[in-house]
Formats: sequence, structure tokens, C-alpha cells
Amino acid sequence: MNYLTYPLKKMNITQGYSDNYSHKQHNTGEPKDYPIDDNGGTSKKEAYFYCPCDEMVVKKIYGVGTNVGNTLWLESTSLVITPTFTDYVTIIIVHPNDSDFKNLKVGQKFKRGDKIVEEGDDGKATGYHFHISVGRGKLIGTGWIKNSNGIWVIRTNNGAVKPEEAFFIDPNFTQVLTTKGIPFVKLYEDKEEEDNYWYVTESLNVRIGPGTNYKCINSLPKNTEVKILETVGTWAKISDKEWVSKNFLTKTKPSKIYKTLKTTATSLNVRKSPNGKILSTKAPLMQNTTVAIMTTRGNWVKINTDRWVYRSYLA
Repeated sequence: MNYLTYPLKKMNITQGYSDNYSHKQHNTGEPKDYPIDDNGGTSKKEAYFYCPCDEMVVKKIYGVGTNVGNTLWLESTSLVITPTFTDYVTIIIVHPNDSDFKNLKVGQKFKRGDKIVEEGDDGKATGYHFHISVGRGKLIGTGWIKNSNGIWVIRTNNGAVKPEEAFFIDPNFTQVLTTKGIPFVKLYEDKEEEDNYWYVTESLNVRIGPGTNYKCINSLPKNTEVKILETVGTWAKISDKEWVSKNFLTKTKPSKIYKTLKTTATSLNVRKSPNGKILSTKAPLMQNTTVAIMTTRGNWVKINTDRWVYRSYLA
């Protein structure tokens, strides 16, 4: 499966997309993007950006020999699977040094796991790190555009996405030191762990116990990935207080998979559309309810057909 995974061997995010004035300027203007800074776990120059999917191509190189931050645009050559969508992705990387750009050229392709470029401190950076922004879809025009705050942001045909909406964490590749509170989703940690994952075959009710006599508290859409903790007859436990019928689960991986997160609010409203009418059926959702991440629209997440919740209350 062509998952998009985090591109550094050590995740040490030093600035999130809302951590300081300069980064906030990216996502408080229009259009937006959501940059993070990662120094690869050390203040020394020793971290590399690795190809995070089956193949990426160099689309543009900018800044070499100037006093502006060196910038690299990479674009996937095929659709990738992310925690929230399946599409092409474009990634901007800023701050590699001139000497590290010398072997790169437009059109050059890299396979998953290939070293692409080393972190740098070009462009008046305060230390060695990568400044990373992600866009959904393919590069448009010059690949960036000034937003209403006068900040250059990534430009793709489906807009910028947050890093947690784009990258999975592969624990077999990336050691997580700090996420700066960004709620990334993990891939399987090992084969034994993978064997516990199943996939929903059609919209499936979630109940508080193993049987139809138990209250229905939510529903998961077709192609949602769930982890089975235990089984009772034909019922599968997916969390401390959530059960689903195993008759509607399969081990066959669909081409499109919806990952899940948990609700963090004590009581979370579910709406018919982003910021739309509050629904009463199977809602509000109690804390620690499992929800599918089908797609995002601004600060809203679609969890099933005509069912949306606010993104800040998921982790």
C-alpha cells in the first residue's frame, strides 16, 4: 500500500504550525498552509529527508546562491494513502544548504526510503532543521503564493493540509521524540499487531456491549480500519466500551482505508455538515468514542455519511 509516512528517522518537531508568530502567519491568512520545523533530534547537521512514499519527483528548486531560504518542491508520482485522504501530494522543504542541492535536479525521482537531501541552516535559519509544508494534489504554477498576511504558502490544486492529515508514523522507521502535541496516526508496529486489524465492509453500528440489545452509540463507514481487542461469539471489542458485529468485518484490505481517532470532549456534537445542523441520532458522542477520518474540510472532519465533528476534539 502506498502510504505516506513521516520522512525523518527521528521526529523532533521544534515548532508546530501554530507555535509562534511566523508559523501562525501561514495559517491565519488566506490561503493557508501548515508548516512544521524538525531538526531530526539533534542540533548537529546529520538528519536526512527520506522519500516518504513509493516515488517522488523533484518539481522545482529555488534559492540557490541567493540570500533567501533554499526551497525544494517534491511531488508524488502516484496517489498516496494518508490518514485523511487518497490523492497526490506535494511537499515543500526549506533550509537545505547550497552544497546539499548540488546533486539535485528537476525531474529527478526517488523511491521510498531513498535519501533526498540533508537538513541545513540556509536562509538565516536559527539552526539546522527542515521547514516542511504539505499540499494535497499537484503543484500549481510556481508552487507557492502569498497569502493575505504577505507570507509565501504552498500552492496545489487541492490546497494545503496539516501534517497529521498527511503523514502516518511508521514506528519501524521513525522514532518519535516530540510531536509538539500534533496528533499523528501510527501504522502497524509489527506483524502481530497487524494481525489484529480488520476492515468494515459496510456502514456498521458501534454498541456499548456484544449484542444488538446494547445501546448503539456511533457508526463507522465502510473501509474503516479497526483493531480487535477480543471477541465474544460474533462480536468484536474495539475499545473498552465499544463493540461491533464481526459479521461486517474482513481481513481483506480495501484500496481506500479510513483510519480512526478518539473523541476527547466529554460530549461532542455531530453535525449534518461542517458547522451545520446538530444531529440527535447516535449523538452527541461520549468521550473516547472511535471515529473514522474520512476527509477534512477546514476545522471539520467527516466521520460518516452526513456526519461531521470539530477536529480539535479528536486525538
